[in-house]
Amino acid sequence: MSTNCLSDADVLSAVAEPEETEEKPDGVFTLDNAITGKDAKHYTELHLREPVVFHILQAAKVIGKRPSLESVYDSQIDMVCRISSWPKVIVDQLPSRVLDQAVAYLTSFEEEARRGDGEEPECPDSLTLTFSPAIDAVNQSFEEMSLREPVVAQRRSYKATESKGNFADFIQAQINLVVAVSGWPLAAVLKMPISKFAKASDYLTGFFISGRAIGSNSPQS
Repeated sequence: MSTNCLSDADVLSAVAEPEETEEKPDGVFTLDNAITGKDAKHYTELHLREPVVFHILQAAKVIGKRPSLESVYDSQIDMVCRISSWPKVIVDQLPSRVLDQAVAYLTSFEEEARRGDGEEPECPDSLTLTFSPAIDAVNQSFEEMSLREPVVAQRRSYKATESKGNFADFIQAQINLVVAVSGWPLAAVLKMPISKFAKASDYLTGFFISGRAIGSNSPQS
């Protein structure tokens, strides 16, 4: 195209602001092909958000006492159903890779908040977590959680629950410990975002692995 053939619109387009494309928010998965339920409802977008402790505990219960590839997969499906409010019969029809992406999104919140393998715990005298928005439970709003080193009785209770061997018991032990030290009611702790809960649990259990067992050269657990 010669310069003589360029219109004003052509030349001005070079300095025009690029059109903004609407970005899809995190946790939204759009299906290439809608899934139709028996009630003729069409499912086109899967909307997910950060899990709370309740979701993680329920998923752990699905895994059961003897984890298997099947039970772990079932627990992932259960979490997607609970958070999306999609019926299981619909989730079962998701493309496999979409479910994988959904699970990766949901598990990322806890994975990114947890202390890394082999990472030494930091054990300050206290830890304060803030919540915005506040957590509403038992007719109260909870905006701040104050934590400090567990006492012997609280650690013993944690170990007693954890030792039952069920994966759900391991999660329940962490929940009970956070309840005991923070003074928050159970309902409020179950509503905690999993990333905040992971930080609280890692802080409290971090005190358990410091020092050495009495009469042993091995670290405590």
